[in-house]
Amino acid sequence: MRHPDEILPAIVCMFTRFQVKRVVQDGKVFHAYKGALYPDTITHGNAASHVLETAKQYCCGAGIDIGANQWPFPGAIPIDDNSGENAYALDQIADGSLDYVFSSHCLEHLARWQDALRLWIGKLKPGGILFLYLPHESCALWRPGAPWVGGAHKWSPTWQVLAPFLESCGMTVVDYNAGRDDYWSFHIIARRRP
Repeated sequence: MRHPDEILPAIVCMFTRFQVKRVVQDGKVFHAYKGALYPDTITHGNAASHVLETAKQYCCGAGIDIGANQWPFPGAIPIDDNSGENAYALDQIADGSLDYVFSSHCLEHLARWQDALRLWIGKLKPGGILFLYLPHESCALWRPGAPWVGGAHKWSPTWQVLAPFLESCGMTVVDYNAGRDDYWSFHIIARRRP
């Protein structure tokens, strides 16, 4: 059942889906929307597979994957949206116990993303890694209210907003990509200061 805040955007989403056109170019499938062509791969899920090799360089040891769905980060404990454990409730995990927190395409679904990030950071050991993989702001199909996401995306994360916020929470940003990758996404990686 949808949250009441998502009902109107979901209705708008149903009526705006016709604005997205399927296009085949050079044997590849794309989706045209607002002047841009988006590869069909962004409709298949498993976004994390596009950043997996980079993530494996940073995410080692004991960790969790928040918003893992059916594609958890290898070796991580998957955290999905359950009543007892989710992006806002990690009571089963001791503070300062994790080597890493990995999350792919989850933070944009959280209206209280600052609260969630503070919680996630609190679960990290000093020196622990927070690895975020997120939709790039240039992907109009993933913006709040857009035809594919309706009200499911609460905001459009950017590294410009996340980097100073993470720094203010005792993290040091160690890597990010300002541009978008082939999945129209970006990553930002931060290490918890001692």
